Amino acid sequence: MNLPPGPRAMSELIKMLVQRRQHPIKLYESIFKKYGDIVYFKFGPYGFVMLNDAEATEQILLTDAKNYTKSTGYERFKLIVGNGLLVSEGDTWKKQRRLLTGVFSSKNIEKFYPIMVQESLKMMQRWKVNQEVDLAEEMNLVTLQIISFSLFGKDQFSDSKIVRSSLQEMLSYLQTTRHLWIQLLLSSFPIGNKRAKALAIEKSLPLKSTKKFFGAIQNIDKLVNGMIEERIQKGQKENLLDSLISVTDSTDQSQMNKEQLRDEVVNLLIAGHETTANALTWTWQQILRYPDVMKKVMEEVNSVISGETPSYEELTKLVYLKATFEESMRLFPPFWRISRRNMVPTKIKNFDIPQGTNVIASIYTLHRNPAYWEDPLSFRPERFINSESIKKNAYIPFGAGPRSCIGAHFATLEALTILAICLKNTQMTLLSPEDPAYFMSLTLQPKEGCKVRIEGWTKK
Repeated sequence: MNLPPGPRAMSELIKMLVQRRQHPIKLYESIFKKYGDIVYFKFGPYGFVMLNDAEATEQILLTDAKNYTKSTGYERFKLIVGNGLLVSEGDTWKKQRRLLTGVFSSKNIEKFYPIMVQESLKMMQRWKVNQEVDLAEEMNLVTLQIISFSLFGKDQFSDSKIVRSSLQEMLSYLQTTRHLWIQLLLSSFPIGNKRAKALAIEKSLPLKSTKKFFGAIQNIDKLVNGMIEERIQKGQKENLLDSLISVTDSTDQSQMNKEQLRDEVVNLLIAGHETTANALTWTWQQILRYPDVMKKVMEEVNSVISGETPSYEELTKLVYLKATFEESMRLFPPFWRISRRNMVPTKIKNFDIPQGTNVIASIYTLHRNPAYWEDPLSFRPERFINSESIKKNAYIPFGAGPRSCIGAHFATLEALTILAICLKNTQMTLLSPEDPAYFMSLTLQPKEGCKVRIEGWTKK
């Protein structure tokens, strides 16, 4: 069998497991530097492949997608999102994707543009001249408010910080490695489904972090289930939740039950604010760090936007601002990796991949791979002005293939709206470090936020 190269010695594997907890990106970078862009290794009975190759990534996400399912790592994520679109498989996934495609059509999403404008303005109204503001926190709050209004039709999150705290508690818990250690300990025992048993043991552990994790899930469930009941009783069609309740499958005329609705709403709460907020925060870091980028962005914003806020048509003309957002997601992709598991023995390029292998596409390193990007560590929005030269699947911030992010248009529209309105109306100075550190959860987050000082308001 022609396996990809990779670490084989147990001592090196243990070091990898420790480094994964401390700094996963440095682990990925060192592994690719030592073994190449396609790497194979095993922990006990579990096989892993790491990819830093655009063609190989295209193969697992698009060309051979039918041979792959979500990796075992997503089983823990199901504790939060149930059987929602992010983790569902087979016929369930196909049905949910059909139902949600219409809900997230460009025409439908455009209706929520006024909410994005409204919440951006409300955010700026909280700011005072000479105030120090953490844009990481502000971006999380405003995107949470936007998805709240879009889903529920009203300001459901009167205390958004508490809701965000619950979501963060859940996501941070999933980054722990204790489930891997439990699975390794169980690997030598004759137990049927070791992963399911490991999850059950992990859930039963009398630890403070475990109690906080499941308590946070209960808090979110109480809110979401309450809103579902309220909207079902009203029987109106005013927001995204109403659309989810009323949408009908074209093949069998069925609708989502309450459990499915709960799972999809929680999916949207996480994906609809966490990833966009992080992408926005990293974009602010770059705009405010580079005066030449700021100058070009401001020239475009001031020449295109005639009033305090952009019209929908004006927003589509902010070409350089969009390129800036895209270049930021290249260097700092919110979802920094995607993982799959092959259901049958497969080949990746010329390598044999045993059945049941967890295949991890490293988006962070792929976006910085010098094989695909000239001067890859430099921030150059111009790359995306003429994007025809970008190699296919070397840039995948929203994933690729049939399971690409269904909310990509919503996220991009939301991000450009927030950026454009703030740039048009405020002046701010970056206070955060020049080279910000990051924190790896399910998403890539600035470890110390993005501190700025509000210098004043743009004169009309």
